Amino acid sequence: MSVLWSVAVLVSAGAAGSGPDAVHFQAHRGGLKEVPENTLAAYRYAWDLGAIPEVDICATKDGVIICLHDNTLKRTTDATANYDVPVSRLTFEEIRHWDAGAWFDPKYAGEKVPSLEEVLQEMARRKDAQIYLDLKDVDLEALGRLLGKYGVAKRVIFCHNKVESCRTMREAVPGLRTMLWIGGDVPEIQAKFRQAAAAEFKGLDQVQLHLHADPSAGSGVRYLMDAAFLREALALTREKHIDLEVLPFAFDCASLSGLLDLGIRWYATDEPKRFTACVQEYFGATGE
Repeated sequence: MSVLWSVAVLVSAGAAGSGPDAVHFQAHRGGLKEVPENTLAAYRYAWDLGAIPEVDICATKDGVIICLHDNTLKRTTDATANYDVPVSRLTFEEIRHWDAGAWFDPKYAGEKVPSLEEVLQEMARRKDAQIYLDLKDVDLEALGRLLGKYGVAKRVIFCHNKVESCRTMREAVPGLRTMLWIGGDVPEIQAKFRQAAAAEFKGLDQVQLHLHADPSAGSGVRYLMDAAFLREALALTREKHIDLEVLPFAFDCASLSGLLDLGIRWYATDEPKRFTACVQEYFGATGE
């Protein structure tokens, strides 16, 4: 089933903001190069841009599901105690003692590691808001209960690098959608994608391919993944009504235009604001 709750990028005059040519995008960890990752500030930033923020979750010692990518506080907070202790051994209160925004920029001082429940409460106030959910270490029954409490399962896309995990989550949480993300080198990505295609993308709503820049490209950004494979992947996913998403770790407006020319309409990015500007430029230039 194709994603029904998609969020369109509203581009400049003449460009479609909905329908088959609308552009949709995930803000990776909320947009980690533009905002302090996995904070409420990041998620609000992404939603305000029309993006779907990715939310990494794990659990504390006292069973609170929190939004954090790493298993410690060391990299993304100002913690001076217990900063290298796994958060699964810390209480929510201990974790909330530290600032999760000032390290990125002083204007984000006061941001805390949020609980997933706080994110869902914000989603309840934003009727069109969606999230990608990346599980690190969470009790699935507790997660299912929490999503059910706020009635947002249909606005959540679970993402994982194992098809089996996607299928398990889809069965555990009614209404949840799933995305298989595929990383590695080019042959690994192609092999894993074709394996999912051979299984007719069972249990999936989306597939994401990682795009790494070619270091020998010189000026501009060019990808190691060739356009012929991307066309193949797009055709196979469209045939099964699956969304094909790409994550270009580096991009400029020219390289993004090349991907848009191929017909790719789902993206993930670390820089949602810059991404939006390139999409607006593209549609303004093509007059679509």
